[in-house]
Parts: sequence; structure tokens; C-alpha cells
Amino acid sequence: MESMQNNNRTKSWTDDLKVCNQTGVGEAINQIYKDDGRRCEGYESRDKKCLCISDSNTSLYAILSGHNGVTVAENALQEMAAELLLGQLNVCNTDEAVKELIRQSFMSVEKGYFDSINPHVATKTAIQLHLSADGMNQYEISQQFENVLQKLDSLNNALSVGSSAVLALIHRSHLYLGNIGNCRALLCKTDEHDTLTVTQLSVDHNLLNAEEAARLFRLGLMAQNFEGVPLYSTRCIGNYLGKAGYKDCNFLSSATAEPVIFEPEIVGGIQITPACRFLVLMSSGLCRALHEIFPGDASTGNRELVRMISEEFQNQSTLGGVAQSVVHRIVQAHHDTYMQLVEEHRSVTFNSRDDVTLLIRNFNYALPKAFVNRKNGGNRSLNSTTSFSSTSSDATPTEGNYSTIHTNVSVTSSNITQPGNHYDPNRRIRSHVDFSDFYQRVQEARKRGALPSNIEFD
Repeated sequence: MESMQNNNRTKSWTDDLKVCNQTGVGEAINQIYKDDGRRCEGYESRDKKCLCISDSNTSLYAILSGHNGVTVAENALQEMAAELLLGQLNVCNTDEAVKELIRQSFMSVEKGYFDSINPHVATKTAIQLHLSADGMNQYEISQQFENVLQKLDSLNNALSVGSSAVLALIHRSHLYLGNIGNCRALLCKTDEHDTLTVTQLSVDHNLLNAEEAARLFRLGLMAQNFEGVPLYSTRCIGNYLGKAGYKDCNFLSSATAEPVIFEPEIVGGIQITPACRFLVLMSSGLCRALHEIFPGDASTGNRELVRMISEEFQNQSTLGGVAQSVVHRIVQAHHDTYMQLVEEHRSVTFNSRDDVTLLIRNFNYALPKAFVNRKNGGNRSLNSTTSFSSTSSDATPTEGNYSTIHTNVSVTSSNITQPGNHYDPNRRIRSHVDFSDFYQRVQEARKRGALPSNIEFD
């Protein structure tokens, strides 16, 4: 049991894979809020991530958010990477074959989890049989078997550990995505009007999802079953107590079948075209924070997140700086929202924040400050994530043009997997691009007769 709860933090084999230099990551550890404004860390981080290049055709990006512990997320990340990056893709010649391989990687991880917990389930069952055979009531058991009950509690805590996961695989210029639980993936593109659009590729498996809530209702579980209970996700990797052991979980025991299920969503392949600007992967803690800052439909939080990312692309010189700056803004906004509720004596629905991890994989969205600094030979030390060119064939073909300034930064959103998700396609966000330098250069080029003849500038 000790080895299950305190998994050795040894170096993962994925740490030796080449890191994708077109990716930026921002992170913030969980916090518990106090009414006087103080904040403190609640537990060791439970988020795990991957951003690696396997070969010239393949790169893998993933975020796993642990529930009640980190062991499942930690092991699942290594096992899924092994299932996908050790040559298995070489024989996948169709989208369906790649998607099936991703599905099998999820399945393998889940099977490995249940195989690993067999000894602990057996110990738990033996303790329960022993206690029930003595014919004592609950009070007598608590008085005479305190140590045994403590061991049983420890087993239950360990068997409740699970993980949400979102995984993005880029293979031969196509994007494939798998998710289960509350991690999320967004693909940002520009449309024919050069408007930045955001599409949620993943499905949120929680009580805010009408289909998931209806599934639990059919099992006999009502909304009141979950009042004050942290049911992190209705689907996940691991979490024996929500699956085979649900009869031993007070708020799930009335269900007629396993309430928490293992069924990942797989989509792809989506061709990476010049219209694709960047991919966003979000931890479950980030998704929850956005919902608490921007209550309502998830598309609102998605739009606001992409707006912040777009703004930070203009302000920062590295992709890591973009992601971390956005995380700082969200973390501060979340705490500010809490303090406002407290100061206004309104109903406070949260008093903490989970771990936050944001991963941005850039395709060809402009990072003007990095471009200018490099062009002018400035002495600023640039992080490797600012590299705009890629030698790998999974990069978007852009004919070397990464300095394009997008003339319309309005954001619209949609959800590829949940067509019933409503959003306002006409909502605009504030423009933050200064075009004065652009217009000046156009005028100078016109005077020199150097404007390209195939582009209309007026």
C-alpha cells in the first residue's frame, strides 16, 4: 500500500525525448483561500504533462490531472506514450488505424491500473468480510477495530485515485485527439474573414454535461447525491471506488450500475492547414477555474482564454512566456473572484483552486516581439520555444511566413463534439494590434515601387 500511495518519483523515459520547441507551458500549483486574502498550497501537484517529438512525422502532447492523488496520472502518461511512440504508428496508414491505436493506448492503461490494484482490492475485501462475520454493530466495530478501520480508510483513499487525460497526437500533418474526464483541448484557426475561431475538440465528462447527467439519472442518481461531494469526473482512468467498488461509496451506492465509467472520446485526423494557428491543452483545474470565473456555458471560458492567449502573443517574446502569463492572469482572476464574493457577502461556491496547467502548441500564430528582436539582432536571450521554423513534417506549411499580422482578432467559438452547445458567434473582443508601423511600411514600399503586384493593400 505504501508503494501505491508514495510512488517513487524516478525519472521517466519520456524525459529523454526531444522537447517540442514550438510549444509553451504555463503552470500554477493548487491553493486554498482564506477570507483574509491569504493563500496556501493544499497538496503536491497532481498534473503531469508531455510535449515531445518522437520523429520527423510524429509529436505527442498530453496533460493528465490526477484526482485524490498523482499515481494514476503519473503511470498513465508513461504507459500511453510507450503505446504510441515506440514504432506502433509505422503501420497505421489510415485515420481509423491511428484513432484505434490511441483508443487501445487508453484501454491498456486502464487494464494495467486494475491489474496493479488486485492485491489491495483483495486486502480490502478480506477486511470487510472479517468485520461483517463478527456480527457487531458499527459502534462496536469502531471501538474494537480502530486500527483495522484506519487501514480500510487508507485502502479506500488509495483506490479512489484516478485521472483525467487529454492527449493530442500530430502524425503526418494530421491532428488526433483523445480525452477522458475534465481536461480539455481547443483548436484555434482563422476563417475566411481572418477571424480567430476556437473549437473545443474534447468532451467534458462531468455533471455540467447534460448527457452525462442524464446517464447518471438513469442509474438512479439524483443531483442531491452530489451536493458537497467532489465527483471530479463521470469518466476517468482509474478510481476503483467509482467503478467496481461503487457500492462502498456512500453517495454512489444507490446506483444500479457503475456510475463512473471508462470510455474515452477519440477524434481525428484533422489536417493541419495554414488556417490552423495554435492548439491549446488545459488541465482539469484550469477548466474548473474558468468555469468559476466565467459561470455558464464552457464556450464563454474558452473564448476568454483564447482572448488572453492572443493578447499575450503580442506582449511576450517566448511561447513559454505566453502560456505562463495567461496562467498568472487566470490564477489572479480566480482569487479576485473569490475575494469579491467574500467582501460582498454573497454565496461562495469555492474556496480553493486546483493545479493549473496550460499547454500551447503554436502552428503559425505570430509572436511579433520575438520576430522583431531576432530581426534587429537584439541581445535578449530567447527561449527555445520562440523558434518559428520547424524541420519536422508535422509543422504547418507556411512558406516561411510567420510575421503575418492578423487584422481581425475577434473570437468565435464552437464545439466539434457537442453540437448542442450554445454560444454567441457575434461576440467581439477588444483589438490589441497596433497597425501604424504596418501602414507606414506599406506607404514607404509604395513610394519605392516595391509593393507585390498580386496583393491588394487598399
